[in-house]
Amino acid sequence: MRKLRIIKNEVIKNNLKTILKTNPIMLVVKDNAYGFGICNIASIAKALHIRDFAVKSISEGIFLRSLYKEANILILGKIKPTELEEIKKYNLMPTINDYDDFILFKENRIPCHLAIDTGMNRFGMKSGYLAIINDSIVQAIYTHCYNEDNKGKIKVLERLSKDYLKPVHIGGSIAYQQTKEMLRIGRIAYENALYFYGHIVNIKHLNKGETLGYDGLYEAQGKTIIGICNIGYSDGLNLFYHGNVCIKGKYYSVIGKCCMDHCFILIDEDVKLFDEVEFFGKTILEDDFIKLNHMTKYEMFLQINRQGLTK
Repeated sequence: MRKLRIIKNEVIKNNLKTILKTNPIMLVVKDNAYGFGICNIASIAKALHIRDFAVKSISEGIFLRSLYKEANILILGKIKPTELEEIKKYNLMPTINDYDDFILFKENRIPCHLAIDTGMNRFGMKSGYLAIINDSIVQAIYTHCYNEDNKGKIKVLERLSKDYLKPVHIGGSIAYQQTKEMLRIGRIAYENALYFYGHIVNIKHLNKGETLGYDGLYEAQGKTIIGICNIGYSDGLNLFYHGNVCIKGKYYSVIGKCCMDHCFILIDEDVKLFDEVEFFGKTILEDDFIKLNHMTKYEMFLQINRQGLTK
């Protein structure tokens, strides 16, 4: 019995349509589009006439170019001098993250975007960017909103865009509804677009005092029925996940300590072998699962999607 997740493409499409009502979109599709499949997401974006994308590497950019020849593809990460020929060949847009990048792209006449670091200290220039922002190779400027205090960061970019007549895009889903400029988004495009579930693969009957699972952390207080589900920590569950699941419209609790490929569910006689077990996506909210599983939405996307199992 396979562990499964269903990608709800209509949800992704509706998420993008909603954002497009107020902002142009640059869609982040790094790491195989957060596990949702770069081929899948490129197809959805093309149908909505979204042409701007961001990836983290040359290889991702080349693959996306093979899928969408008209796309504008930004490389977010650093570029090696040995990769310049591929940048030119596949018409990819690199990022100026420091002055050395600027010199490299200037000498090779490569159009690029200028990243401005507003405090995250990951990529981008913290100073000196005013000396190069007017250069003809700089096609656009951008930054990344990394916490809730976005107003100042957004105003800096909007002012620079106006003063230097450069297009701007602002990254971080938390910037949504705080600017009318182009948004470089990942998370909010993919929210609530998964249905994650497994199946009951065994049923055990415990007597009072019996334990189950590693370390025997759960002890039956009386006659107890346990459903063994084929979802474990290798599939994205926290080792001590104790949230609710839904089986045939009823809610049941996960108990004990999760195994690599299985977890334990306190069930009743209504549950039968091979019944479907919902962790989230139909009746259980994605946010509830994330909170009880002690992870961020990004971690959840990548953990669950990396299994690559779809119905």
